[in-house]
Amino acid sequence: MHRRRPTILALLTLFLAVVVSGCSSDDKSASGDESTTTTSTTAPVPVVPAVTVTARDYGFELPAVVEGGVIRMTLQNSGKFKHEAVIVGAGDTPVAQLTRDLTPIVQGEGKATPAYLRFHGGVSLVPGGATAESTLTLPVGKYVLVCTLTDIDSLDSDKAAGDAEEPSAEELQFHYERGMAAPFEVTTANAAVMPTTDGTIVAKDWSFELPPLAPGARTLTFRNDGQQDHSLAVAVWADGVSAEAAKAAFETLLRADEEHPPPDGLPTPVDVAFAGPLSAGGQATFSVDLKPNRTFVFACYLSDRSGGDLHAMGKGMVAYATTPSG
Repeated sequence: MHRRRPTILALLTLFLAVVVSGCSSDDKSASGDESTTTTSTTAPVPVVPAVTVTARDYGFELPAVVEGGVIRMTLQNSGKFKHEAVIVGAGDTPVAQLTRDLTPIVQGEGKATPAYLRFHGGVSLVPGGATAESTLTLPVGKYVLVCTLTDIDSLDSDKAAGDAEEPSAEELQFHYERGMAAPFEVTTANAAVMPTTDGTIVAKDWSFELPPLAPGARTLTFRNDGQQDHSLAVAVWADGVSAEAAKAAFETLLRADEEHPPPDGLPTPVDVAFAGPLSAGGQATFSVDLKPNRTFVFACYLSDRSGGDLHAMGKGMVAYATTPSG
């Protein structure tokens, strides 16, 4: 999804105890005492199904049918480029049409989103040879798994900025245009629940609610309580950039364009995580390394389903947090 050029999961248990009590009396007992026998049974534990997706340059390997409800998706990137696995609700729309409809959204053009197209999160920004996972909610339906990155997205930002060579047309193509768009179906949904994580970031129309953020490697939940589609891009400033300076710099970046570029020397954040995109009611977990005593920015780079400015620019859907020293 459009972004500024950016687990240890608990197993779920749900217990239902049914207590059956029976009473019997001993007619031969002179005292008339009664003895009570209690039997307890436990309902089957809904286990979150694990789905493994393999990404290569340029394609996916995944089951044609996946159990829905709450699932744990693992993305194994066997390619050399960075890849992601984003789940898009397709209905009966052909894959070729979906990818055409997706391109203006990925490019952040602010056009209307087709009614059939829904977002359910996934696993983002996995380097070549690495593995990452996310637990998310997935109702019964027909889907397409896509990678919205390009080869250029795999380059280090400093290297990309200093590269004198113009990128080729293929390097600028979205990976779903090069074959990374795989349909699959969900025919059944389990009764499992989302795991407990280190905190939940809630997206509303048009703001974020942030939990307390403690330093360290964290698994967080991203939940969309709004009616619009939302994404979550997380970036961090270098050590020594104050919260006030970070906010002022980011507001300058949001106002910048080709005619009004940001001033030289303006501190800029580095992308560290991405979650979503999610349509209304969606949830997904993601991992992030929260360094101590750093200021982080959380932004949404999607627009309303009817179109318009990206939420970070036009709606002010940006939040800041500074982690404690540790």
